[in-house]
Amino acid sequence: MPRVTHKRRATAAIEAELLKRVRAKGHISRVELARELDIVPSTAGIYVDRLIEEGFLIEAETGARGMGRPPKLLALNPEGGSFVGVDFEARNIMATRVDFSQRPIREERRAVAPSDGAAKVMREIESVVASVMGRECRDVLGIGIGLPGAIDPVRGVALAYERVPGWRDLPIGARLARRFGVPIFFENNIRSMALAEMWFGRGRGLGDFVCLGTRSGMAAGIVVGGRLLRGHDHRAGEVGHWWCSEGGGRLEDLASLTAILREMRSSRKRGAPNSRSGAPNIGDFIRAVEEGDRFARRLLDRVAGWHGWAVQHLIELFDPQKVILAGPLVGLGERFLAPVRRAVARMSMPGPVPEIVQSALGEYSAALGAAALALHQWTPEATCRR
Repeated sequence: MPRVTHKRRATAAIEAELLKRVRAKGHISRVELARELDIVPSTAGIYVDRLIEEGFLIEAETGARGMGRPPKLLALNPEGGSFVGVDFEARNIMATRVDFSQRPIREERRAVAPSDGAAKVMREIESVVASVMGRECRDVLGIGIGLPGAIDPVRGVALAYERVPGWRDLPIGARLARRFGVPIFFENNIRSMALAEMWFGRGRGLGDFVCLGTRSGMAAGIVVGGRLLRGHDHRAGEVGHWWCSEGGGRLEDLASLTAILREMRSSRKRGAPNSRSGAPNIGDFIRAVEEGDRFARRLLDRVAGWHGWAVQHLIELFDPQKVILAGPLVGLGERFLAPVRRAVARMSMPGPVPEIVQSALGEYSAALGAAALALHQWTPEATCRR
């Protein structure tokens, strides 16, 4: 019996790799697939036929004309199943469901209040997963979760996050697995952004790039040699805790959305010119910048300068091909990117500087990355089909 189980796992692993190659290519012939997997075409055909029968692959004729029958190419079957991705950060829970070909089907967002504790946040995560699943819950093959702070992805435990009361040593993986009955896959939420960029965004096709994400906190997703850098204790990229001696604080205390809102509240108490009344939000800040508010623009330039400081240190550490900035501030376009690039240029060593660009994936990028994490780590062994 153990030998049979081992054979099933080995078969599932080969089929999972086959699906990854089809996903990467979009469309691929059986011959090319066998060549990429370095197996004989007849063996590749056995796996392909099984995956077609199970509904994971489809085969269609190309539009090519010539002698004989038109060649057929393999593609993912959008109806082969779906995956859910969840992105939780201090004030928001965002979830998406994608079909088997990675196309988004449904998205949903929930707000998190500053007073919400770990128990309430967990209930909201479960609720939003159930909501994006909808009536097609049997169709869901796996769930990816992007969480802030320290995590243990092997045990499925959220270790610590300072912005939510009681968020410590939470067995989220086991809880969600019991509730939904599918495999659960874990990642840090900013590293999930990097995965989204690698598979769908401006990091696609690159071996080495950095994604610097700025929201309530700051962190970096780092891809080296085509692989996401996680680190020994899964803490790689926690740049928000870097100490900035010139600023007298941690990077995220100087340049995150939390830092921006703190400065805005302080300016309103002082009665700064053009300051609005009421509790500010990041949308207020972006509008103020776009309307030419002097205080907001000076604050943005200062924050962009600290981003440039962080980007330059990341460039020196990892020598990436590209740096991708993600989060609400990139909605300001060149108004934000230009001072970041200027700061990097001032500090750079002689020689070429990597391209610094904004993410084009939008606010659900980390949720999309979490769904893709589940999709890429899932194997056919994990699911009983028809």
